[in-house]
Amino acid sequence: MKIKIFLILLVSGVIFTACNKDDEPVTPLNPNNAEKAFIDRFSEDAGNLFVRNSSNNLPAANQAINFDEGPFITTGLGPDGEMVEYYNFDVQPITPAPIYILFKEGESTPVADQLNIIDVIPGDEGYNDFWLVNRVTVPSNYVANTVTSVEGIMAEDYAIEPTETIVNCPVVPDGSTASKRFGNGEEPGLIQGWYKDMLVYYFTFSEKSLVSTSMGSQAAVPVSGILVTFNVNPDMAGGGPTSGFATEGSTLQTHNVIETLPTDDAYSPLWSVSAYDNAFFNSVYDWPSAMEATVLGANVALVNCPVVSVDDGNPPMDPDMAAKSSVDRFSDAAATLFVRNGKNNFPGPNMPVNFDEEPFITKGLGPNGEMVEYYNFDIMPTKPAPIYLFFREGEDSPVEGQLNVLDVIPGDEGYSDFWHVHHVIVPDYYIANSVTSLDEINARGYTVEATETIVNCPVVPDGSTASKRFSPDEDTELHQGWYHDQVIYYFNFFEKILTAEYVNDETSVPLSDIYVTFNINPGMEGGGPASGFVTENGSMQTHNTVETLPNDDEYSPLWYINVYDNNDFETVMDWESAKTANLLVAGAGLANCPVVKVNP
Repeated sequence: MKIKIFLILLVSGVIFTACNKDDEPVTPLNPNNAEKAFIDRFSEDAGNLFVRNSSNNLPAANQAINFDEGPFITTGLGPDGEMVEYYNFDVQPITPAPIYILFKEGESTPVADQLNIIDVIPGDEGYNDFWLVNRVTVPSNYVANTVTSVEGIMAEDYAIEPTETIVNCPVVPDGSTASKRFGNGEEPGLIQGWYKDMLVYYFTFSEKSLVSTSMGSQAAVPVSGILVTFNVNPDMAGGGPTSGFATEGSTLQTHNVIETLPTDDAYSPLWSVSAYDNAFFNSVYDWPSAMEATVLGANVALVNCPVVSVDDGNPPMDPDMAAKSSVDRFSDAAATLFVRNGKNNFPGPNMPVNFDEEPFITKGLGPNGEMVEYYNFDIMPTKPAPIYLFFREGEDSPVEGQLNVLDVIPGDEGYSDFWHVHHVIVPDYYIANSVTSLDEINARGYTVEATETIVNCPVVPDGSTASKRFSPDEDTELHQGWYHDQVIYYFNFFEKILTAEYVNDETSVPLSDIYVTFNINPGMEGGGPASGFVTENGSMQTHNTVETLPNDDEYSPLWYINVYDNNDFETVMDWESAKTANLLVAGAGLANCPVVKVNP
């Protein structure tokens, strides 16, 4: 009997030692039945940029927040002009708050089903969306959610080991949504945690693993830069954040530019904000251009803005770095008079052409017997091709730095050296060379207005030369343009401003006439252009006679070619005598032959 009583007492003692220090059994909390903490991110204690008032319609305290709507999500620009989206979780301190993750002795994964524990929520002193991970070691027989507060961790005297890992976990009211993440594997839903024995909810943004830096003996969140601009500059009444970010018209696209992306080693979602003068909005399209803007306020705040999407978008292209289109004016598809063969030694595809040499430059006669020089850029159609010049809304001069856009080059169907000028009306925020093809013009829905102006701009390989012009004021250099996102080169000939004509409702280049004669008359073996023009005693001087000169109202460099009998060569000295020669072929072709010199 005494033995039996002793066993009962012994068992009773064992049961007693399993109770807690207050003689109460330890019972894990069930998150499904636990009280929820009251969360308000927009109180005066919690908010900075986003403080609730009677006019801003921010959600009420503890009400679910949709962070996928403005003003909590922003479209900006990446360091190389990428289009980026990022959330804005307001100003945060650089010192992270501690979050506690529980591990059983000897194990490397957290306790299954145990919620992480925090000790501050928005509005509490020391709160931060950024948390320094602390590893808490619990006994091997620990039951999940037995400890649900930092006070409970301390009471059990569990070992705590701070790590260098920082996580971005904004605490929000239950039901809140932020559906976007940078990585496809990231979980966009809410995660539960414990705060003083109450349930809290938070998002996790893990687009980049963050490692604590140090400020003295304290851990610190790494920081990256952003340059932003507002509708009203911060130094003006009503300026700064309350005026909203400057955007491209009515769109959400800002020219806020971030220094790093999640794929960069130096990326951090805690951004040091500097504000630049909104007068530079149109010239800012990447980090280097943003750095050129005047800064009105440097490092004015630290904000939590995790990047959730990056799109290459349509950053401007640098013409000097862009691919060059291959141009061949002497292919079967491009040429008529000047087709490359094994005998004529015309330059190869995309090789520079010296148009100052024969057979591309000719000496002829003017209507009154003047000695003239003109280039010969081969046969061209009467229908011009369209060329697109960019103008910002309300402005009379083209967008500075923007190359003109064309859609055909020599050899393409519809190509012509003569271009019908079209104005493309772009918004005032348009960045030069962010559109580099007709497809992009159409895709953006820009207004395109046809003008009455025709320009003569032969597309040629890079490095080509044509050094003569009728007027000393004319530019002899090559100009760059865009063709299907590639750079092309062309000459400008402006000896006469050309106005479009209309034939059967189609735009047409105006024409002028020329009479020419060849060493062998057309119709004879080897005759016509292949035999070359008749010249005076082996010189370059032909008796090809033009009807008009650049000073004449009716002048055009697109010439209607008439061929006269070479037996009349000596008698042809001007337009009147040319008209009396024996005409062999009328309208043999239309050639682009800009006059570049006239001597009496």
